[in-house]
Amino acid sequence: MMMDERIVDAIEKNDTRTFLGLVGENGGILHQRTADSFSTVLHLASGYGHIEMVREILRLCPKLVDAQNKNHETPIHESCHNGNVKVLMLLLAAANPKADAETADQSFLHVAASRGHTDVVRELLKKWPYLDGEADDNGNSALHHACSEGHRQIVWMLLRHNRNLALRYNFHGYTPLHLAVISGCSVSILWEFAFSSAASFLRLTGEDDTVFHLAVRYANSDALVFLANFSFSRNLLHHQDRFGNSVLHLAVAGGCHKIAEFLMRHTMLDMNIRNNAGKTALDILDQYEESAEKRELEAVFTRFLCPSSSSPPQVVPEEVPNSLPSIDSFNSVSPSESRLSSPRAQTDPEIPLFENEISQLEDDSGRILQEEAEMMQREALVNARNTVILVSVLIATVSFGAGIAPPGGVYQEEGSMKGKSIMASESTAFKVFIMSNNIALFTSLSIVVVLVSVIPFTRKSQMKLLGIAHKVMWVAVAFMATGYGAAIWVILPHSEGYQWLSVVEIAVGGGSLGSILLGVGVMLMKHRQRKSEWRKGRKESVEEKAVESERESQNSDVESAYSQGYHSY
Repeated sequence: MMMDERIVDAIEKNDTRTFLGLVGENGGILHQRTADSFSTVLHLASGYGHIEMVREILRLCPKLVDAQNKNHETPIHESCHNGNVKVLMLLLAAANPKADAETADQSFLHVAASRGHTDVVRELLKKWPYLDGEADDNGNSALHHACSEGHRQIVWMLLRHNRNLALRYNFHGYTPLHLAVISGCSVSILWEFAFSSAASFLRLTGEDDTVFHLAVRYANSDALVFLANFSFSRNLLHHQDRFGNSVLHLAVAGGCHKIAEFLMRHTMLDMNIRNNAGKTALDILDQYEESAEKRELEAVFTRFLCPSSSSPPQVVPEEVPNSLPSIDSFNSVSPSESRLSSPRAQTDPEIPLFENEISQLEDDSGRILQEEAEMMQREALVNARNTVILVSVLIATVSFGAGIAPPGGVYQEEGSMKGKSIMASESTAFKVFIMSNNIALFTSLSIVVVLVSVIPFTRKSQMKLLGIAHKVMWVAVAFMATGYGAAIWVILPHSEGYQWLSVVEIAVGGGSLGSILLGVGVMLMKHRQRKSEWRKGRKESVEEKAVESERESQNSDVESAYSQGYHSY
């Protein structure tokens, strides 16, 4: 039975009252389907993301959660398309466990991963952890879809959930990393693979292309520079595809002159190597029409190319300019000696090969990730220093203004009291205000003077100075708040109807600030405890004792709080 237009209109407008009224008149309306997609009312409500409508439909007919439209998609698929986590949670709670296995191959996770719905992916993995390994009709896993669309957070989540997904091939001979490079992904996605699955960089495509070949073939220059900065394998950069083409052949043939120039200037590629047709990269360049770019590239070839193709090349890369990262040296290795892994060359695609090369890659990626974390920490310290100075100047400005314009005002009449504070001799609270305001003013000024005058050039001294300044800033903030509370006490009337107002104001304000300071203090103590435990653990390690004094001062804060993503000081 085709779906009543009135029910479609009610769902589209999220008119729950009209919907329930139509269902009350005819209960069979819940089982009607649309003419085009054969969707149920739950499909429509889930697609629109109407939470209350979905809740009512599930209450009336929970079996609809497993109903399929003509594309064999359930309402869960619709919520994945829509990205509404609250609707998804309702559907997952009502899903039939026996039907889960029957519908698992319909790629709930693939839909959410390709659309970039991070929260939906997280909830699906909680409900059905095994979905991460399911493949679609082309053999793509959810990680393939996330890499193809460039969704870094989902890539991170899936790799943490199951790092072996990085080694999976689809039916076209591509791993998720291959699709990431092909799609022109950001370098941040490559970092995720380097950190979680170093072996994935050694996988060849079904056509024996390396990730270098793919980066050049699809003009992904950022990925190429990233790859060239890692000592993945001496074989990897020099590997030839099934037609005998090196990455330099592909760069010249594809008209990627800037990439070709980069390869010649900053790597140890053999420019005399010939492909299966017997041509060098320079031979391919000679086939192109004359142009300024061709002449410029020919000049680079002339500078670096050996005079005889029979003798081994003696290429000396130029010093890398500041605009490009430094490039490690790569030794030329014959393709026959290559031990790279491809779908045709391996018996089990899930088993990582080349243990020495993988270990080297993991060491390099871990080292560079640590250096990046330390660089981010140094930048955060500089930003924190600037923030403390800014806050201190603000406290000093406010305290100075309050000091010369005290609460209650000053005498305006002629005489000895002109310009004097009216409330100076009337209230003890005024004396508290004056003392607190002065302490806040001069402590904040002291912070500014010290941080502007002392420029530490080591991380340890910078941390120490910033930690002291930060604690002094706490004192300034506390006394500024005390001064404000005293000023409010001075200016508010103390008649019977207003006494409660001052007490409530001071209690709420003081309680809020006190709770925050207490919470931050607890965080600081926990960080110090983690740091102490980390140092104790390292001292118990015999292998690291030799380098403990060198690394502890550099990495103790970062490494001890790495899982937290932050640390207190």
